[in-house]
Amino acid sequence: MRKHSVESVESVVRIKVKYMLWLIDKVGTSEEVVEIPGEPTLGELINVLAESKTGRARELLLGIQRGETDVLVLVNSKTPLNGLDTKLRDGDNVVLIPPVSGGVI
Repeated sequence: MRKHSVESVESVVRIKVKYMLWLIDKVGTSEEVVEIPGEPTLGELINVLAESKTGRARELLLGIQRGETDVLVLVNSKTPLNGLDTKLRDGDNVVLIPPVSGGVI
């Protein structure tokens, strides 16, 4: 019997990230698609995003990792139940919404 060697091919997860309100100006785009190998978590995505940015945008993203910001993060329009440990799947949509203040009601 002949054995076939199977090379491990790590899958790539494509995640669409959308920035809202004033975050668009800070990061320089309203949305982007990020490809991450393996089975990434939301925290790993935030790290990848932070590594690709500079200045204030980078600090804002790192602040999400450290729990030092009020930026709301949604995965597929829902609050991730496992926080930054939430596993992401191919085709997931992540939205970052900064706090909104001011205005008249």
